[in-house]
Amino acid sequence: MLEGYQVQEIIQMITKKGLRKYKFKNSNIRPIAQENEGTKGAVFGFRSKLNMVDSRGIVLTSEEALWENEDCLTHWTPNVYSYGTYSDAGKTIVKGHNENNLKQINTFVIDFDRAPGERLDCQMILDAAVDIDLIPTLILETAKGFQAYFILDKPWFISSKNDYQSIYIAKIVSENMRKAFAEHLPAAVDHTCNHFGIFRIPRTDNIQYFYPALTRDMQQLIHWSMKYEPARRKRPVLSVMPTPKRQVDEKWVDMIVSNPDILGAKNIAGRNTAIFTLSLAYYSSGIELDACFDDMDRFNSNLKVPLRNREVLKIVKSAYRGKYHGATKKFVRILLANWGIESFSEEEIFTQAQGVKYKFKKDRSERQKSHVKEWKVDILEYLDRESFRYRPEIQLTKSELQTAVKYKGKSIPKRSLDRALRELQTEGKIYVQVKAGRGGGLIVATRKALIRTVIVVNQQVKEAYKDTIRTFFEEAAILTKMFDKLETEKNRELSMEQLNLWDTG
Repeated sequence: MLEGYQVQEIIQMITKKGLRKYKFKNSNIRPIAQENEGTKGAVFGFRSKLNMVDSRGIVLTSEEALWENEDCLTHWTPNVYSYGTYSDAGKTIVKGHNENNLKQINTFVIDFDRAPGERLDCQMILDAAVDIDLIPTLILETAKGFQAYFILDKPWFISSKNDYQSIYIAKIVSENMRKAFAEHLPAAVDHTCNHFGIFRIPRTDNIQYFYPALTRDMQQLIHWSMKYEPARRKRPVLSVMPTPKRQVDEKWVDMIVSNPDILGAKNIAGRNTAIFTLSLAYYSSGIELDACFDDMDRFNSNLKVPLRNREVLKIVKSAYRGKYHGATKKFVRILLANWGIESFSEEEIFTQAQGVKYKFKKDRSERQKSHVKEWKVDILEYLDRESFRYRPEIQLTKSELQTAVKYKGKSIPKRSLDRALRELQTEGKIYVQVKAGRGGGLIVATRKALIRTVIVVNQQVKEAYKDTIRTFFEEAAILTKMFDKLETEKNRELSMEQLNLWDTG
């Protein structure tokens, strides 16, 4: 865990001079000759989750006020608002933490919740982050999981011009960041929390990971988001031969969606079954999960007794796991028997063309041969298992690698191995050096393992490690240069900050 002064540095790094350094009144540390700090913003703090839900908190307009409440607050708004106030005479209910009052966005935050019965740890989040090239600056542990902070190097200031276009852009970036992590940790990412609302505050007892050199440039994040968006749209959910009418276009879908009375009881299929069946119809029709969730959220909101938003998301994700190919007539008939308002014949309800077959991509377990992209995953998993924190590179022969990488007891074919290694190198996911002569072979390291070592190990080992990978992998030297540059810039900024704190009077 970090010391208190280190937590203060993290808080300063997040707030980015959006608050006064000293309290406007009754300051205990402000120098006598301190000049007026001018107009600054405000953040909101809460002493418990229950207080947060009830909006019982405090308005904080200075870093000094944050230090006075250190380790007393559980939640806060890391992004700065133009002002904050109270809605009651006793000054216990805060108001002002709404989007149109945002002054500057300092950080993006993603909430990762541990699903019942599923494993989730800090390293899993970092591994996913390396894969999608979105490594967080800070990870905090929460009661149910973790929250990852992606701190900006400069604040993204909010303007009311063009109907708050700056917030709209930031929301798109934030949503795409969540979607990218959800592809690796589908059960963990919380899509429902406010993008720029209330999150856990850094404390001495909840910081699991902190790498101050890894702040984010907003323009680079926008560029990343623009590249991610079209790539995500291209992914086919399934292929169909020939093209049939879609399940979502059938009459029964409208009949269920238009009924706000669906509730459910013991032995009666209700809201959960309806949302799951509708989601299966969306899945079989090739509609993306996000679009399905939006429609299911609307359907749920129109119900007289809706489910919790998080429960709806859980049902939709379950339908999209690929276990079922689409909605079955059996459950559709049960739902219509319980909740059908109008009476229709089966031909009118099920308009899908008879005899048309969906051609779903076979699961790997059902095929004799594996695709190269599947072998690539196997290679990366093997290398990750065999690498160590202080020794990310692995030395072995190509024959040994071929023998080690298996699926259902069968080793990867030599031609598939060669192609997979070439593609992984081209994609920048692995670094390979061929060592000739007696006792030679391959020296291989994954990009994930290299970055993990740079981030995690202490400074003394880190320097030795950098020298090692420069020797083994010419291409990998760019990683060490990147981190060296970041460290140098951060140290220079910290040095200037310390000079500003000297009392020369």
